[in-house]
Amino acid sequence: MKKKKLVLPGKEIASTQEMKAGEGTFEDRGKIKASRIGEVQVDRDSRVITVQPVTSVPVKVKKRDVVIGEVREVRNSIVIVDIIQVEGSKRSLYGDKTAVIRVSEISKQYVRDPLTEYRIGDIVRAKVAQDYPNLQLSTIGPEFGVIKALCVKCRHPLKLKGKILECERCGNRESRKISKYYGQGNI
Repeated sequence: MKKKKLVLPGKEIASTQEMKAGEGTFEDRGKIKASRIGEVQVDRDSRVITVQPVTSVPVKVKKRDVVIGEVREVRNSIVIVDIIQVEGSKRSLYGDKTAVIRVSEISKQYVRDPLTEYRIGDIVRAKVAQDYPNLQLSTIGPEFGVIKALCVKCRHPLKLKGKILECERCGNRESRKISKYYGQGNI
């Protein structure tokens, strides 16, 4: 693939004598035209011309997806999370982006108060346990839980020291339901 240019639907991009119509194109009276907005790509070896979309289709969160989210609110029996991204996808999200983690889905161990495991602003990695009629997440398992947290006293990022999170600025020590991926990646 060599030559690239942006075209609109209906734009003539080649003749059927020169090329073969590929994905994102159609033939009309000996002419090959774009069927969508996109970049023209020409494969000179196979003589195929295609139009690749420049925008990606948003992704809908579905059951069993692994998501990254930010804790918005912690209540008596649930944690409310705003989903930021579906892991492994660079596409934007559409549909419901707010999910809950029920207290029974936080950990294998008994959790009496979600505030012992999550705080507002925590970035969490979770699995979608239910996608209809509302999004419900689970953080059961070592790969799920908090992956980034801020000190509740001074809002400085917490560092993992053994199984405890510690603030290097003020010395505050906190505990959370920590993912084995805590502190990895740029968030």
